[in-house]
Formats: sequence, structure tokens, C-alpha cells
Amino acid sequence: MRRTMIGMLIPIILCSPMSFKFTNRLEIGKDCFEIFLTSDAFPEMPVYGVHMAGIAHLKPPYVVERVDPTVHTLLFSSKGLGKLTTAAGVSMITPETMTVVPAHTDVRFEIDSDQWDMCWILLPTSLHWNALMPRIGEVRATSQAMNIFYLSHVIDQERHLERDFREHSFAQLARYIEFNLREKAPKQEDRLTAAFAQVEQSLHKGWTVADVASLTYYSEPHLYRLCKERFGKSPKQIIRDLRIDRAKQLLEHTDWPLAELAGRLGFSDQFNFSNRFKKQVGISPVAYRQQFL
Repeated sequence: MRRTMIGMLIPIILCSPMSFKFTNRLEIGKDCFEIFLTSDAFPEMPVYGVHMAGIAHLKPPYVVERVDPTVHTLLFSSKGLGKLTTAAGVSMITPETMTVVPAHTDVRFEIDSDQWDMCWILLPTSLHWNALMPRIGEVRATSQAMNIFYLSHVIDQERHLERDFREHSFAQLARYIEFNLREKAPKQEDRLTAAFAQVEQSLHKGWTVADVASLTYYSEPHLYRLCKERFGKSPKQIIRDLRIDRAKQLLEHTDWPLAELAGRLGFSDQFNFSNRFKKQVGISPVAYRQQFL
């Protein structure tokens, strides 16, 4: 079934500090339901940096608590009211807002009106999204809340259409997400994170350590030292890991030919891609993909 009782939702954000014991708790009324958008139905989703999404139609009671979630959460509210509790305090979630909750933020989330309609989006902790996340959760006004809510419904209706239709819609969703996150991104630019986020967005390019150094305005030796101190890896290793991590996502969620994956990931050809992947992962790309069939 596409439309099911809500089984997962990870919400939101802040106010004055308070002492609160968070647990993993889920209380859902019989009239709550949700439309799930997952990579099983939409293999294009990970390509655009989305872990999971959903459209929620809620009625009381509805309470969710999550301890140390491993993904970032965005929530676009279109109707009704919600309430969020974090270690920072309590905040109301109103229509025409975007709630941003960085990964590893303990939260309590509950409905605070007779009805609450919204869509939620879970983002992986990639360098790209990490660079755009606030330090703590927050609720922001946005004029795109309804657009994103309706676009999510369009995506739901496209699950059985050709890939080109879905890719266009997910590309638009990714643009909406990035626009809203960048609008209030941290002002103090982290040159190192920003540079590798740019690499991650364009893995098809032939990135070199010199290229990354030029993005950061550091010398190559200084870049190397900073990467070892912060990530425990050399710049070359980070670029390689970004490509292999994306390769895993695409192998798990798409049936694209290896030659196409090689081109998208910046490898010279399919043979080079297969060799590099097997050397790092321990099995070939074909064997890795077969585990998820």
C-alpha cells in the first residue's frame, strides 16, 4: 500500500533551554496517515541527495521522540500547528515554515491543533548538506512550503512513470531544498567543508588535490595537514571516498550500466571504476549490486 499509517517521522526545534529526558517514543492516532517516498520506489532519490521523504496528514494524538537521529530533517508545514521540544527549549511550528533539525539532535515532536499537514525530508550527513546545516534546530519562514508540499504529491503520482519525469521532479525538489537552506546558511564559511561539498556535487569532474587547494586558497601541503587533522585522511583519499560512497548509493538504488556510473563518478572508464571499487570495497560493483536485488 502506498498510503499507510505513519511509522516514521523525525522533527524539529528551539526556544529557551530546559531539562528534558528524551526517549525513542512513538504515539500515533488512528486517523493519522502518510505517503512515503522511498528509494525502493524512486531509485533516483539518492542521486539528488535525499535519503527519504513523506507527506503527512496528522490528527491527534501524535507524539514522536527521537534520540540521536543519524540524518538531517527538514519539515515544510502547510496547515495546522505542531510543537517541538529539544534541549534548547520549545518552539511552535506554524504554516508556511521550514523546520531544520541537524543530525544527532534529540527531539520531541507533537501535533498542537486539530489537524496538521506537512511534508518531511530526510537528508544524509554528506559534506554538501552538512555545510548548510545550522548548529541547532530552528523554524524558518518560507514562501515555498506549499510548493514543496504539492511537488511531493506530484512525485508520488510519478512513481510509475518513466525515469525522466521523476528525475525532473527530484531535481526541482533538490533546488528548493538547497535554496531554503542556503538562505540562512552559517555566515562563517568553512573553506574546507565548502570545497569538498563542491567536489561532491560534481564528482564527474577530474578532481585533483591541486583543484581542491585552489578552492580553499590553501597551499597543497597546508590542505593536506588540515585534512589529516580534521578527517584523518588525505585530500586524495577524501575524493576517492566520496566517489566510492556515491557509487554504493547508485549501485544499491539504480540499474544504471557500469559505464554510465563510471562517467557520472569521474572514472576514466568502466574498467578503471571496477578496479578501484573492488580494491576499496573488497568485491566488484556487479557483486555489490547483486546483494540488493
